[in-house]
Amino acid sequence: MPRPVAAAVALPVPVDKLFDYRVPPEQDDAARPGCRVLVPFGSRRHTGVIVERRRAPEGARLRPIGRILDAEPVVSPALLRILGDLAAEVFCPIGIALCSALPAGSAPRPALRWRLTPRGHTAVESGALRGPLRAVAERLARGPAAVDALRRADPAYADHLQILARDRLAEKVEVEAGRSGPAVQRIAAIAAGVEAEAAASELERRAPGQARLLRLLAESGPLPAAEALSRTGGSDSSLRALVRRGLLEIRQEERRRDVLGTPLEPPAPPLELTAAQRDALEPVAEAVRTRRFEGFLLHGVTGSGKTEIYLRAVAEALRCGRQALVLVPEITLTHQILARLRGRFGDGLAVLHSGLRPSERFQQWTRLGRGATPLAVGARSALFAPLDDLGIIVIDEEHDGAYKNEEGLRYHARDLALRRAREAGCPVLLGSATPAVETRYAAERGELTLLSLPQRIGGRPLPAVQIVDLEQERAAARRGRKLILTAPLRRALKGTLEQGGQSLLLLNRRGFSTKVFCFDCGHAERCQHCDVALVFHVTEGRMRCHYCDFETAPPEVCSGCGAPDSALLGIGTQRVEEEVRSAFPEARVARLDRDVAARRGATEGILRDLREGRVDVVVGTQMVAKGHDFPGVRLVGVVLADLGLHLPDFRAAERTFQLLTQVAGRAGRGGAPGRVVIQTFTPKHYAVASVRGHDYESFYREELGHREALAYPPFGSLVHALVSGPDEAATRAAAETVAEAGTRAGGDAVEVAGPAPAPLARLRDRFRFQVLARGSERAALRRAGRSMADAASELTAPLRARVDPNPINML
Repeated sequence: MPRPVAAAVALPVPVDKLFDYRVPPEQDDAARPGCRVLVPFGSRRHTGVIVERRRAPEGARLRPIGRILDAEPVVSPALLRILGDLAAEVFCPIGIALCSALPAGSAPRPALRWRLTPRGHTAVESGALRGPLRAVAERLARGPAAVDALRRADPAYADHLQILARDRLAEKVEVEAGRSGPAVQRIAAIAAGVEAEAAASELERRAPGQARLLRLLAESGPLPAAEALSRTGGSDSSLRALVRRGLLEIRQEERRRDVLGTPLEPPAPPLELTAAQRDALEPVAEAVRTRRFEGFLLHGVTGSGKTEIYLRAVAEALRCGRQALVLVPEITLTHQILARLRGRFGDGLAVLHSGLRPSERFQQWTRLGRGATPLAVGARSALFAPLDDLGIIVIDEEHDGAYKNEEGLRYHARDLALRRAREAGCPVLLGSATPAVETRYAAERGELTLLSLPQRIGGRPLPAVQIVDLEQERAAARRGRKLILTAPLRRALKGTLEQGGQSLLLLNRRGFSTKVFCFDCGHAERCQHCDVALVFHVTEGRMRCHYCDFETAPPEVCSGCGAPDSALLGIGTQRVEEEVRSAFPEARVARLDRDVAARRGATEGILRDLREGRVDVVVGTQMVAKGHDFPGVRLVGVVLADLGLHLPDFRAAERTFQLLTQVAGRAGRGGAPGRVVIQTFTPKHYAVASVRGHDYESFYREELGHREALAYPPFGSLVHALVSGPDEAATRAAAETVAEAGTRAGGDAVEVAGPAPAPLARLRDRFRFQVLARGSERAALRRAGRSMADAASELTAPLRARVDPNPINML
């Protein structure tokens, strides 16, 4: 007798193995790899993904699959292979990796709900219930309801539920909850063969509300039930009565949500390509046409027309009947690229990013899965979209750190895109004015094909850059005066306003001030749960921690010594905004930072005002530096270029140069020449000085020399481990265990440093220690990393650890 078939299921649990479940004969055809299943796991049920089918182990008593949730696989065989390999390389359990690939909330979970019994439905329809009982019962008549929904309907819901349950009108049942699905709405329509006016006349006296409903639907045609009831003042009971009489019919219909919004800019016809653009596009288009995998790095200065290359490459893929995926690093950048894509290809595209509601995200994902659109745009997680015939993957601003996922499956979008493209047989186009050092080095080694756009479109010059030495300015300023806008920056702002131009001011810090500081004892007000200073936010009048969100009122006296003379030190975006308003009261000033962007629609509104000339000065964090194209911006001012330059991270200089170059590139993209004023305490640092001439090559060569001397990427590889816990001594001991595991496995080929306190040594009441393994022999470093990950997985609560074989954030 053949052994029974087993499904090897990946579950979202921190155990790196597949779990075997028996496939009953009646589920044999449906239990396919890539389908989700609901299975028993311990005393609970979990949703997992079938990875493969195999013969059950000899003599094993396997528990059967509970239920198969998908009629068709939701993870393709290709993506299963890719994620399996990637999960192993980044030391992530396969179940957690697959969970990352599916829309949040799309998997069901058991939950308790209240519903009406058949007897309860009869009571509602007959009108036997009155008062609060009727309100709760009518809510249940629309379907099983959670306690929270019932509480909104009736604060005294508990007592009324007990009465309904006692009279066997309602009951508690287990249902599948938490599963996002397409938003649906009820559509009301006149039933076939019904003479609406005659029926309405018959109901006029005894049921005037029902008569109004009939006449409205006869006149307007099918309508959403909620709209029909709102326009006639009717109730759900009127609707149900008409359905019972056979006069109306109700159907469920998917409600399309508008996730695109109003375009930031009107559609524009394709521009004629420059010779450099034609040279850059042709090899990419050829790879699309021949279904050939190849990685391209498009290195083009700001304003050189990289976006037009993206659009032409996407058009070529669509012309060949294939699909296209365009990635941007942050949600704020999707608004602008969306406008360009919609102007060229219409509204039939899908959008995927974390700013969408779960139901919106699921709807977009489903549209792609069923082939409703061949084009998707989104942030890094869009790489998991169900696109099985990719013709091109575009990654804009490929250097951006936001492309690295720091939780769960710690993948980099650039790496995952190359894997997907190789599997699909299509090119990847990486674009940036400031490519990551590792990416540019890969192009030099022939691992990527380098394409170049060295000049701006139309021969427009790059903006002139003035570097202002803050030490000199501070020496010349009046004693005690806080230097936020130096004289050169004030003059530049004044001139730009007088000429009718717009300005961007960058400060890579939100809030009003960095800290509240005592001049008597030097004490800075700090978070009670993290080893960081609190930031004062003037609009709320509160101090807030930007890590754990703890907030408190500013003290009237120093909490260190009791002195009344605390001061606000440092500056934040709100403080800069106030300074601009004070210096230029006639200017229309807006602020764009994380606090503002957290309000849905706020970012689009500010960007639209900037494009349409309704704002003169925008003060912002690095959100204003990335990829935006506003022809009216003539001046860019960097309030303090040194922020981030001295962080304990080997990429600090690279990030500073990239940020300054990117924000400088926002100036002078229209007809008028641009200007950039950079305020800094380190004017001679190569990360700052290279920006004066927009000189990527000079910066790259010097940075490469520093990296090579210290065997940092791209000349060596790193594994970073971070151990945290509430007890400092226990956490350090656990980190030492992780470090020893790496040392034993790596041998002489791997250097293991630490443990040492992390730069943020305490966060959310947890002490943090880090271990760094470094080496140029990949195999040895991988052994060390695997051993460190195994040691980390054996730590027990409350200790936690993470091991990252490709660290981007070293804090």
